[in-house]
Amino acid sequence: MKNKTRFQYFLLATLLLATPLVWAQTEARYSLGAKLDFSTWEGDNPGGADFKAKAPMLGVEVKIQYANWFGGLTLAGGEFKFDTLSPTRPTNPLPIGSEPVTIKRSEVDLVLGYRFWPRIALFLDLKNVSNEWDTDSYKTEYNGLGLGISGHHPLSPEWTLFGNFGVVPMNIKADGQEVGDATRSALNIGFLYRINQRMNLSIGLQSQTQIDDYDNGLEQTHRVSALTFGINAAL
Repeated sequence: MKNKTRFQYFLLATLLLATPLVWAQTEARYSLGAKLDFSTWEGDNPGGADFKAKAPMLGVEVKIQYANWFGGLTLAGGEFKFDTLSPTRPTNPLPIGSEPVTIKRSEVDLVLGYRFWPRIALFLDLKNVSNEWDTDSYKTEYNGLGLGISGHHPLSPEWTLFGNFGVVPMNIKADGQEVGDATRSALNIGFLYRINQRMNLSIGLQSQTQIDDYDNGLEQTHRVSALTFGINAAL
């Protein structure tokens, strides 16, 4: 499992190091943005008991583009308060009835893509998800490298329909020890409104599903859905 994770990081790192050699031949375009996701995190624990909480997640993103190449870094985070039942921890589970529990959730995406067709692109997504419990700083981490496809369709000079879909296989760590694997799929769809040549707004819907397969034979399902708002400006 460690070798697989190292290979994933090595693959994306190689591409990221090679891409600037192409970009250096001309001027690249940069942009900076922020987003706000009104998120719902829910799922099924081993044994069938479900959990659910809502919270806003605030994020920032930096993008770079040259010709058909593009890349970006997105950081997002929020705090989810589970009043009745929280996600079961793969190790050191909390006693029954110990809620409410607040979990600090953060997501990091490092993306590198290439537009093969005028409105369709493929991309690699190096992703990290971290969940930390406020009770004792217990932490679970998910890391993986996945593949996705994105597209857009202009509706008018101001409005554009966009969407993307990706799948990321991930390894799971709980308090630093590897405890299993996960598969995450995500779908985003929305509209972009161009204010002017340098700035645009976006609104969309996001749906993520993640299935955790632990080494002890148990499974856990996570679903994150969100209404998203964003603003992006060229630098």
